[in-house]
Amino acid sequence: MKTKILVIITLVALTLLAAIFFVKDNPGESARISPKSFDADTIEKTKAVIYLSTTADKDYSNNGISYNVFVQDDHTTKILEMGGLERGGIALGESEILLEDKDSLSVVGEEIKEFETTTPQFTGERAGYLTNQQIFFSIYNSGFRGEDYFSDVRYGDSSGFKEGTIPHYIVSTGLEKDSVPILTQDLDADELNLKELSINDEIMIKDIVRLNLSTTENIQTPAPILADENNYYIILSVLKDETSKSLSIYRVNKKTLHQDVFEFIDYNNVELAAIKPYNTNNSAAIYKSKLYYVDGIGDVYSFDLNELKVLKEFSLKNIAASSTRYNEETYFKDENLYVLRYDEKKKEHYYLETYSLKNGDLVDSFDILGLHELLKSSNINGLYSYDLKILK
Repeated sequence: MKTKILVIITLVALTLLAAIFFVKDNPGESARISPKSFDADTIEKTKAVIYLSTTADKDYSNNGISYNVFVQDDHTTKILEMGGLERGGIALGESEILLEDKDSLSVVGEEIKEFETTTPQFTGERAGYLTNQQIFFSIYNSGFRGEDYFSDVRYGDSSGFKEGTIPHYIVSTGLEKDSVPILTQDLDADELNLKELSINDEIMIKDIVRLNLSTTENIQTPAPILADENNYYIILSVLKDETSKSLSIYRVNKKTLHQDVFEFIDYNNVELAAIKPYNTNNSAAIYKSKLYYVDGIGDVYSFDLNELKVLKEFSLKNIAASSTRYNEETYFKDENLYVLRYDEKKKEHYYLETYSLKNGDLVDSFDILGLHELLKSSNINGLYSYDLKILK
């Protein structure tokens, strides 16, 4: 009898332990994956990818961690854990995805190919893909080396990556099919300079033009650099006082380098932290001859590139007018604006909305299964979202 009781107790204990480990590794509707367990089916069924990471201070002590969250067609999530990289990002290629952390890059397709890098990075600026060259790249604000500031670049494809350096501090970047427009700041000269980064076998920097500014003091860049066939468009904000700022659009002609400045948005008597976009790399886009911009309180504005008119197009639904953020993100793709939202009253907390740029309608919304449980169960302090990409 005693032996039978011991067997029962042992079986119950093992069952409880198995349940504990199952819950830990499979929170909610999410599943952990690794490079070895990854298969092509994951990408085939991925609708969106969310990137979350700890901040740079964790990386300095080698305690950084990141989650690449693959949101599937059935709204469940698959989680790939990597090292940390504050302000890291995701790049979408034609059939592959680039993921990054402090010490490595991973190209994700039918399988995951991992590449270690020689120089650790702690603050990302932009990850992207040059369609014409079929090259992935990632740019980092790397910091001072002696008296000079450097921004490092990693670039390559599934066959391998190289590393290079830009001798400038970068305040904003963009993305074209064959090059990367970058805006650099020279504090000593008190100027902002538009340059072009091109990548083939090596990186090359071309000077375009110095922006016509009397000073760079109180200037911020709340959006990526945008471009069409004829012009570059740079959105700059100027702080007027503690509750007011104005946004202007600087248009630079690609051929003549002539600059025009257009008033865009005025904010008065607002909480400035609240109007800051969720992600300055993903806060603006051009669609059908209109420049669209979404701010932190959910207002979507447009600037007609032909008629030069500003319009408040629509507002996101149920946005809190405060600076409190819960890993929310925005992303423009084709005719839609996608928004990663948080609502503590919902069972899953996190959900993904789709708004039409044509009429401002909310055309889709679904709960992301398991993301909240993942973040709650991870017990990691200082974990934040830094990118959202939509695959389909």
